[in-house]
Amino acid sequence: MKEFQVIDDVMPDVPPADDARTLAVRARVLGGSRRRRPMPRWSWAVAAATVTAVLAGGVVAIPRLGDGTIHTATQPAAGAVLDTALDRLAAQPPGSGARWRRETLEVQLSAPKGSYTVERRIKDVVWRDGSTIRTERTDLAVKPLTAADERAWKAAGSPSLCTAKNRCRIGEARVETLPADSVGYPVGPAAQLPTEPGALKARLSKTFPQGAPESQESFLWNLSRWLLTDKEITPATTAALYRMLAAFPGVTVRDGVTDFEGRVGVALVQPPRENGMQELILVDRDSGALLGFQEVLRTANPDYADIKPGTPFRWELIKQLGWTDQVPTG
Repeated sequence: MKEFQVIDDVMPDVPPADDARTLAVRARVLGGSRRRRPMPRWSWAVAAATVTAVLAGGVVAIPRLGDGTIHTATQPAAGAVLDTALDRLAAQPPGSGARWRRETLEVQLSAPKGSYTVERRIKDVVWRDGSTIRTERTDLAVKPLTAADERAWKAAGSPSLCTAKNRCRIGEARVETLPADSVGYPVGPAAQLPTEPGALKARLSKTFPQGAPESQESFLWNLSRWLLTDKEITPATTAALYRMLAAFPGVTVRDGVTDFEGRVGVALVQPPRENGMQELILVDRDSGALLGFQEVLRTANPDYADIKPGTPFRWELIKQLGWTDQVPTG
């Protein structure tokens, strides 16, 4: 049992151990997401490789070495974990570099034949240099999720794992370059956005279109998602953005949420949208760095009849996010 890790969790103001500090620094240089694309109707699949644990403040049992005695330590509430991480994030200086780069690994699970689960991995990269936006989207792999899924796929005759809607072009990057002002929302210069949640909400609310079919909160959630991934906002504005979202009606904060690759963070959980879809924004518990997004269908929807409600089926995992002097190739 790592007793010192428990102490670090319970007392977040105490400086972390060397390993924890290394992880926090590494998290700060990781990050991203992509322009929002229409949601395809992926089929439901059992995400056996993913576990979502909710530790919203409470007690953790600690076995004492040798005698089996159980002792307990109070865990900080999820909101306190998020606040501490955002305080650290807001204190970071803005980065610098020639361009903004975001790299995401998108993971989709589907069950095209119903008897086995297919995992599809896509690399998505966005570059911003002030005048243009370059996107690079590459299929990395499409395969049965587990050994059992592979056996079921072979028993079904090993049919193609790609569909007419989701053609596989493994290793082929689809590159697109667009004017910077043709993509996103008209929020103005990123460096001038407020760093206080109330002022930031007031500024962003000015872009809400009158007569929009969605609620203002839903609109601001989608706008915030774009700002977090594809706009070069400062760490202080990023922290204010998370706090703004956490204050929205129906939004909850959950600690101990695990993504597809086993990274654990604290999540902002959106209430189910009109179509029953729900999104989680996962944040590093130490640094406040963005880890990614997770989608779940919470309630049955005839338009998504082949997705089982209640289990994650799509992830966007942040691999790099921030300023860089790297240059796009190809």
